Amino acid sequence: MNTDIQHNTFSETNQRFPWIDMSPTVLHAAPQVGLVNSINSSTRILINDECLRTLATRLAYGLTGAAQLQTPPQILLESQAGAQARASDIELRLSTPDTGDVAIPVHGADETYRIDVTQPIRVTAQNPGAMARALTTLHKAARVSTVLDPAVIIDAPAYAERSVMIDMGRRQFGPEWIICLLQEMAWNQLNTLHLHLTDNEGVRVIFPSHPDISSDDAWSAADLKRVLDTAADYHIEVIPELDMPGHMDWILRDKPQWQLKLNNGSVVSKAIDFSIAPARNFLKSLFTDLMEMFPQSRYIHLGADEYFLQPITPDNTPQLAQYVRDETGNLEADSEDAVRYFINSLAELVQEKGKIARIWNDSAVKRRQVIALKKQVQIECWSIWGSRRGELNAQELVDAGYTVLNAHGDFYFIINKAWDNLFHAKHSPHGIYDVWRANHFMDNAGASFTEIPSRHPAMAGAGVQLWIEVPTFSSPEEMWTQFRSWLLPLGQRTWDSPNAANRFKELPLIALAVANPPPVPWQ
Repeated sequence: MNTDIQHNTFSETNQRFPWIDMSPTVLHAAPQVGLVNSINSSTRILINDECLRTLATRLAYGLTGAAQLQTPPQILLESQAGAQARASDIELRLSTPDTGDVAIPVHGADETYRIDVTQPIRVTAQNPGAMARALTTLHKAARVSTVLDPAVIIDAPAYAERSVMIDMGRRQFGPEWIICLLQEMAWNQLNTLHLHLTDNEGVRVIFPSHPDISSDDAWSAADLKRVLDTAADYHIEVIPELDMPGHMDWILRDKPQWQLKLNNGSVVSKAIDFSIAPARNFLKSLFTDLMEMFPQSRYIHLGADEYFLQPITPDNTPQLAQYVRDETGNLEADSEDAVRYFINSLAELVQEKGKIARIWNDSAVKRRQVIALKKQVQIECWSIWGSRRGELNAQELVDAGYTVLNAHGDFYFIINKAWDNLFHAKHSPHGIYDVWRANHFMDNAGASFTEIPSRHPAMAGAGVQLWIEVPTFSSPEEMWTQFRSWLLPLGQRTWDSPNAANRFKELPLIALAVANPPPVPWQ
């Protein structure tokens, strides 16, 4: 690409050609010869498909604020009388964009779009999700300048999934907080929200088949619908997680008969004994509820982390080993195999509903596995100590046929007085921008990593996680003031355009000027 635009400048020239200086910066932007386009009171938005009206309406209100219009631009279906495009109009077309000789990342094909800044402006994308990404870019550009130089923009992300996880199990977040997060995520081209809904401290949604397990502050069905409707409007997928068979203290508080008993007679209240048939059926009913509560979610997260924490070991849980031996006839299987066997049975339940199961990496990385996880189960890699503990690393998981996602534990946003989320070399905005990479998986905490090529078909995506270690330390409002600043660098590094500034401190002034959506986003 031939452009004279330099980072860390904010001249009239790059205001009218802002595409490379925004965040996420676009994959390709080329100046063209022609007349400038001015968004003004005569601008209309023309759509070629009625399904684009919601996106067009959001853009119209965004342009109203950007251009300080008295009324939003009119929206017309192309087939309507009087819908002949004028020079100041914006055309939104659902069709395959012409990408010319621009190399589109393998995992970004589904979200590819093209913007032609001509008279009129033409925006082309092959589906509404890709159109949503395109209009976010156009809206940002209009907030920089409503007069735009002629250009061709072709854009697509490097990673298909660009995610944020929120730990609701340990601390409830109101639906309004999550809706603000969704709006901020969309502004930064992030497309997946992972909700960790249950943990030892609480259950934050109401399961219809077992409403008694929910916390007093659990979202109502109406609250959940508001969140899911908002996510759908912004073309953000929501992945629900019910963490089990550990992290279940709250769920099992009134179910002592299913709490795990060790061979010395002691009881671990946070762990479920899934060798008990009614306990297994109980969990299956909860996951059935979860799939019905999140009907548009393609993925269901089964948790499956930190079950074998002290005092639980494979040696003091003989009933688990006996369960898996009885089920499979394999006398070599142990209690860790039992966990994998039970995960496989839940993954089959999920698959029967047309969805895909995910788990944290704990059960997947053991080298001794008599019974392995089924390859249909996707592995979210958060804590791998391959070179120190002799565990399988991310490359070995990929080589074994698993799809992986990066949730690198060295870069967590953690609510704890001893954890710095603003200035630390890794877990901070500049750490996410300068050090974290979507395809660098933990291999040894705090040290080495395993790199999976971004183009690899098993590389599903990456994100950051907000975990609550001390629920009383910070309110959701206080968390927001810090966590919000993580989303721009996360958006840039998961979109991963080669045109991005090399370091956080080199971010262009334009990127900082439009780092956040308008106060009333896109309305």
